[in-house]
Amino acid sequence: MNSPRISPPVWPAWLWLSALTLLLALLSESHTGGVLLAVLTLGGAWLKGVAIIESLMALRHAPLWLRGIVHGWLLLVCGGLLISFT
Repeated sequence: MNSPRISPPVWPAWLWLSALTLLLALLSESHTGGVLLAVLTLGGAWLKGVAIIESLMALRHAPLWLRGIVHGWLLLVCGGLLISFT
């Protein structure tokens, strides 16, 4: 008989994502950054995307090709936005 896999609680991920969102919102309100602010904000968005992909979408245990596609898509979107801001 297979034993069910016990998944870790999601509240630490939600707490971390909420704190990062608040930090990025406060940073964006400073209006002093320009390109540096865009890079920091997109870096934070990328970190949040990685956390969501790995923890909440449970792709940590997915096949490598699927994780590569999803992480590649995230990198492409963040990279395209970064290029558009510079």
